[in-house]
Amino acid sequence: MTTRTLLSAAFVALAFAAWPLIGRESRVSGAWMATAVMVGSALAVTVLSSTQLSQWPSSRALWILAAAAVVNGLAVFVYASSAANPAVVVGPFIVVVSVMQVAVVPFLVWVMPGGRAPSLRQVVGFAFAAVAVYLLAKS
Repeated sequence: MTTRTLLSAAFVALAFAAWPLIGRESRVSGAWMATAVMVGSALAVTVLSSTQLSQWPSSRALWILAAAAVVNGLAVFVYASSAANPAVVVGPFIVVVSVMQVAVVPFLVWVMPGGRAPSLRQVVGFAFAAVAVYLLAKS
């Protein structure tokens, strides 16, 4: 990985970890938090990628992207609702989400068309991630 890629990853991780904490500090509902984040995200992405949006994707691609967008929207709503909930200890919650996100990637790759089965190293990594999630989720 290049330095630029690592810095990009660090920026994304920081932003993804920070917005629920910042949103929680605003003391709004999860619905407001999710809506503000998604509207702001849509605006930023549209402006930053406007020069690359000249050609429309195929209808098949649009359906696939729409399905992914709906699933992501549901996940953002649940994420924001959990982050806004005073009964949820937000620090461990964000870390558990992050660890699980990384851990499930090899399995998602496997079930995708043309996917590859996880390697032994990835399976072992998943087992360690499961232990980490268990330990992080304990209060």
